[in-house]
Amino acid sequence: MYHILVVDDQQAEIDAIEWLIHKHALPFSVAQANNGEEALEYIRGHHVDLLFTDIRMPFMDGLELIKQAKVVVPDLKVLIYSAYGEFEYAQKAIQLGTVNYMLKPIDVKEFLKVFHSIIAILEDERLQRENDERLIKGFHKGVAYEKEKLLFDLLQGRERDVHYEERAAFAGLSHLANKRMYMMMIGLVDHFFDLHHTEVFEFLQSTCKHEMLLLNMNEYQSIMLVAIDPASIVSDNQQELMAYGDGVREWLEIRFDRRSFIIVGSPINTLEGLHDEFTQMEELMNFRFFMDNSVVCSKEDASIYDHVDDESIELMLKDIYTSIARKEYRTLEHRIEFLITSMRNSKRFSSMYAKLLFTEIMKRIVDSQDKKNVLLLKDGLERIALCNSISELRQVILSVFQEHLLRIETATDDQCRKVIEDVQTLIQMEYGSDLGVEYLAKRVFLSPSYLSFLFKKSTGQSLVKYITAVRMERAKELLRDSTIKVVDIASTVGFANTSYFNLMFKQYNGLTPVQYREGGGRK
Repeated sequence: MYHILVVDDQQAEIDAIEWLIHKHALPFSVAQANNGEEALEYIRGHHVDLLFTDIRMPFMDGLELIKQAKVVVPDLKVLIYSAYGEFEYAQKAIQLGTVNYMLKPIDVKEFLKVFHSIIAILEDERLQRENDERLIKGFHKGVAYEKEKLLFDLLQGRERDVHYEERAAFAGLSHLANKRMYMMMIGLVDHFFDLHHTEVFEFLQSTCKHEMLLLNMNEYQSIMLVAIDPASIVSDNQQELMAYGDGVREWLEIRFDRRSFIIVGSPINTLEGLHDEFTQMEELMNFRFFMDNSVVCSKEDASIYDHVDDESIELMLKDIYTSIARKEYRTLEHRIEFLITSMRNSKRFSSMYAKLLFTEIMKRIVDSQDKKNVLLLKDGLERIALCNSISELRQVILSVFQEHLLRIETATDDQCRKVIEDVQTLIQMEYGSDLGVEYLAKRVFLSPSYLSFLFKKSTGQSLVKYITAVRMERAKELLRDSTIKVVDIASTVGFANTSYFNLMFKQYNGLTPVQYREGGGRK
């Protein structure tokens, strides 16, 4: 369906033309205007395929209308009709680029002949546009594929071929030679990027202030390549990206309830340097279970290369079992800490091996009790299986006997409710500070993993989402009831990055902070 604008100062003429178009089922939707000025205003605000205009009209005649409309839409098709058959009008109209010239009163056969010829022209142009769009889309798809293929080859360290420069130029990567590059490796423990690639890419693209490329290595891991101008005013780009990585981690946890591990690489000056950095980051990613933080720098892994032999581990386990047998829990805590530190400082252990060791420790702790607590053992083993880091594993083990001594597992509903209320009160009072699960767990004398479990069980939502909800509600109050700037509100409710606050606010409320304030806080 095409769109025609019929212009005439006589409404009866317009109605007659529209009647003919509908009667003969011509593929046009019809708009009307009664003078040149009205028609020009319409053309400025709407798509028009064909302008069908009279010559003699008040305010602005047809020839002037054509002249100005062509400035707005250079390829606009124009059809003139008039009761005046003088050659000079036809000549001027042709010079202005009209498709044809018709005389009043309109002859139906001539009308249909002219319109069918115009439809043929419009159809040819439409088909040509669609073909051009397919070619352009195919070209861009080819460029995108070559870009991903080249980056993948570089990361894997495949031999540089003779067409390397041509491939880089075709893929639009040659300019990176003038940039300082950093890699961010984002890893999750289960399928993710194959399901959410588009949303993740859009989030990263909208929040990263530097040029970035995203390459999915597999469904568990993606590489974000950030290119920074050497003249960047930020003196420590790696620390800047560490802060950004923490925002990405938080977004993944809130938006998808997924835990991630992010490594920020060291600066890379050439595309060929990607392989060595990627290899080091991938090695560190494989060892993420033993890292304390969820966002780390690749250069911080020097300590993981220390060696701890099997004999040392056996001696440590023997000491731990002795403390369990004697119920020396304070000593046990120190010995477990020493074992974890030793494992963290060695690169030779897998997460599976660590979980097996601590499963045995867990069983020994429960077996040592006067009355074996089967539920405590079952819960502990399930929590060990779900651990994503050595820090979580440590908290599970230490909390087993802590929870046994405190009788948390057998606490009444009122006691559990009191713990949750205390946590909620802390959040309500300290939402503007750097709140985290570990901080809150320490305040109520529980392990982070157990507090998270207890909070979700009691409230039906995760602790992280509850903190975000409290911050969003307070932000809404400040937007409604004060004139404080958005940047200051973001800081007040615990967001160091205003852009990230804006994004989270819109995701939570459906409006940006500015839109919410302008609407009087009615949503």
